[in-house]
Amino acid sequence: MAFSDTCLMFSVAIMNLICGVLGALMFCLAIWMRLETGVRDWVRELEMFQYWNGLYILMAAGAIILIIAFCGCCGALTNNILLLIIGGGLMLVCLILEVAGGTVILLNGTESSQLTPFLQTTLNKLILDSNYDANANYYLQTVQEKVGCCGSRSYMDYGKSNLPIPDSCRDAISGNVYHEGCVEKFSIFIEKRAGWIAGIAIFVAVLQLLLICFTFAYIRTIRYHDDSGRKQRYEGVAQS
Repeated sequence: MAFSDTCLMFSVAIMNLICGVLGALMFCLAIWMRLETGVRDWVRELEMFQYWNGLYILMAAGAIILIIAFCGCCGALTNNILLLIIGGGLMLVCLILEVAGGTVILLNGTESSQLTPFLQTTLNKLILDSNYDANANYYLQTVQEKVGCCGSRSYMDYGKSNLPIPDSCRDAISGNVYHEGCVEKFSIFIEKRAGWIAGIAIFVAVLQLLLICFTFAYIRTIRYHDDSGRKQRYEGVAQS
């Protein structure tokens, strides 16, 4: 095998290994974000289930990436065309999942996305319901205490609803009322987590586009050497 072919083989193996590590990271990060204490309850109460849908898609993508990495590394190091084809085919599926999952996360987990109007409507409803619904009051107070915010857009939302400003809207040390609304603060809070996993998904997708090209180029190389070997054997048999 020529030096260039050896370099191509190790390039495919190393890129698969890198994708495997990133896929495992994305899978673990998605599970942590799904099970994170506090945020899990807030998402359930605020009915932000579309945010979880993006995490589920990226979990599936992360699991498939691990399979791809195994097939790709083994296929490259053993010149197994079948494993390389399986890995390449799964990469196409995984690309769709990564783009879809990253898009859903960004559309429903960043400040300038569908999350903002959704949170505004939901938090306004919680403020109105908190006066007589114990569960609504609990989740609203929890969000305001943990995130450090007050109301939907600001503390004035309570005045508009003819309700007193609760203690959860005040700083525990100074006693001052939080001036920032929960829509902005909670969006930023979620955005930090969504940004990381969406960034990893997009980076892996770009890396896999390159890996698909390298993989199928290496498959062509293997087939070329196999055909050349068979041709030489046939010529040797014919001459003898």
